[in-house]
Amino acid sequence: MSAAHEASLHPDEKYKAGKMGQKVVTGGLVGFVVLTALSWLLSGSAAGHTADGTGHSRFFYGYLIGWTFILSIALGALLYVLIHHLVKAKWSTSTRRVAEILAGTFPIIAIGGLVIIIPLLAGRDDIYWWANKGFDHAEHVSASKHTWLSPAFFAVRYVIYFAAWIGLARYFTVRSRKQDETGDLALSKQMQFFSAPAVIIFALTICYAAFDFLMTLAPQWWSTIYGVNYFGGAMIAGYASIALLSMILQRTGRLQRSITTEHYHDLGKMVFAFTFFWAYTAFSQFMLIWYANVAEETVFYNYRMFGEGWKWVSIVLTFGQWLIPFVLLMSRWSKRILPLFAVFCVWQLCFHWLDLYWNVMPNYHWGAEAHGAAHLVTGPLTGPVGENNVNFSPVDITTWFALIALFIAGIGRGLKGNLIPVKDPNLGASVAHENY
Repeated sequence: MSAAHEASLHPDEKYKAGKMGQKVVTGGLVGFVVLTALSWLLSGSAAGHTADGTGHSRFFYGYLIGWTFILSIALGALLYVLIHHLVKAKWSTSTRRVAEILAGTFPIIAIGGLVIIIPLLAGRDDIYWWANKGFDHAEHVSASKHTWLSPAFFAVRYVIYFAAWIGLARYFTVRSRKQDETGDLALSKQMQFFSAPAVIIFALTICYAAFDFLMTLAPQWWSTIYGVNYFGGAMIAGYASIALLSMILQRTGRLQRSITTEHYHDLGKMVFAFTFFWAYTAFSQFMLIWYANVAEETVFYNYRMFGEGWKWVSIVLTFGQWLIPFVLLMSRWSKRILPLFAVFCVWQLCFHWLDLYWNVMPNYHWGAEAHGAAHLVTGPLTGPVGENNVNFSPVDITTWFALIALFIAGIGRGLKGNLIPVKDPNLGASVAHENY
């Protein structure tokens, strides 16, 4: 290591991951298996809405919420890395490796998602109504939508999304770690050059993935801003998780001098900024649908504003995800007093999960109509509004924790080698970074 690079690190700084990664992987996988099995057992007695009436649909809905939750964190971390290189940022160099570790969880998230994809390909319709025979007889559904919403094509798009995300994350992580060994400045230029098209790929894939994984739960409803709103939540989750993982690593005695209060201050600024961005996109979606007053569009909010219990979830979400953190994170000190900032990060992650819960769970109850001897399933958001209750279940929490455990296992896979880019030319400027 050159003198210039040595000067950017304190001689007593501990920045090696050591052997802690394997313990994290083992603990995460054990937690995932145990909690998933528990969730499956708990959901066995729940009333299902599948064609064969076998139940367990509650498990799949809770699993989808938890899975899209951890996926959003990885996506937020990936864009953190892309933006860092795109704008040639210096302050974020110290925390970039933490973001790379979080973005490196895509392979294990992709494997976890097979719990949803494989049953879908096998003909089960526990989550997606468009996999049910009743969807073939639905009104206001175009032929092109029937083509798009087929299990095989859905699985193909799933592979495309994760191929893109895994490819992007690996491209930047491999070069970042290679620079740790060689100190080659050309690697920084390569990453900056590719970051521009990478951001375009990211933007397209995250929007289409949000449409596929979440919006198609109610295939007769649509919103062109839906993917952007999911992106906003993902960025909140990504920045909050980068801050929390950095704090956890520092509690182990590592990165004590490389990540400072100044870095947490800037991470807090981004959590604050995307809290407003999320609220802006959520309000934009609501306002445009309310103003147009088209029945096929207003049905989304009809159940969430007037359904028994859901109106209170909507109110809590408005205050908890936006108003309270927006006001309190405005302060300089709420971002610089680390225990307080950690509380806000956990707070926002919990409300991000509640946001996904609010998006997914109203679709759990499917309506049905009898036509003589025929029984036609009319899908989500079609039954009486007053009967669409929250009906909270312990499965909703156990599946969430199961997916968090899987995510932790993915983090453990990335805890190896250096925890900061030790030969990045901007590391010294990042360590010395100050807010004014």
